[in-house]
Amino acid sequence: MPHNHAHSKAEAIHDALETFAAEHHHQPDPHEKARLVSDTIKEWEHEEVEVMHKEAKSA
Repeated sequence: MPHNHAHSKAEAIHDALETFAAEHHHQPDPHEKARLVSDTIKEWEHEEVEVMHKEAKSA
């Protein structure tokens, strides 16, 4: 499955929760959800920095 950078943190978290539910056939418990949200935000912010660096180099 190709990964596309979400436009917002909220969209990234929503997508991560939907993917989790589809793969595990249940909604995440509070601990799983907290880890998933934290990991998703970390990944999204890292990707956002990469996008900004690419835009700065091409400008």
